[in-house]
Amino acid sequence: MPAIAHVGVGFAAKKIAPDISVIYLIIAAESIEIVFFVFVAAGIENMPLADKAPFSPYSHSLIMGIIWSVAATLFTFLISKNRKASMVIGLLVLSHTVLDIIASPKLAFYPTDTKMPVFFTGSLSVGLGLFKFKALALISEFGFLIAGLMIYFLTIRKVNINKQAVVNWPSHK
Repeated sequence: MPAIAHVGVGFAAKKIAPDISVIYLIIAAESIEIVFFVFVAAGIENMPLADKAPFSPYSHSLIMGIIWSVAATLFTFLISKNRKASMVIGLLVLSHTVLDIIASPKLAFYPTDTKMPVFFTGSLSVGLGLFKFKALALISEFGFLIAGLMIYFLTIRKVNINKQAVVNWPSHK
């Protein structure tokens, strides 16, 4: 269940980055989760289990969230040479870490979950614990998704209306 809110953030980012495909915005917002699943598949990190706490410091720690954000910013700039697009992508990657700090520990979904480590396992950990309560977790997850979708649809509607206005603009010959 967790990770739906990140999709909503990706959709909402279309408002500040209308020239970037929404797919790229969503991938950026979910990129830390993608890295996590690659690391789980490789045996480097593990999912939270009923009897085992999660181990995901390379994808889901505060320091690594910052490093992944900087890497995404630099990678996007190397490809696009567009500073605004690079910053938007980097901030979307960072938004994942920020939302996870607000949500952690996600006890409503993972009973053995812990707060997010600042660096690696054993270091200071942070988390506001929003997802300790299932109702609050579900409301916030789906609330972010719905809000993001609304912002996205209003943004693309406005862009389409503006394009029509330009096409229908009377010429003065």
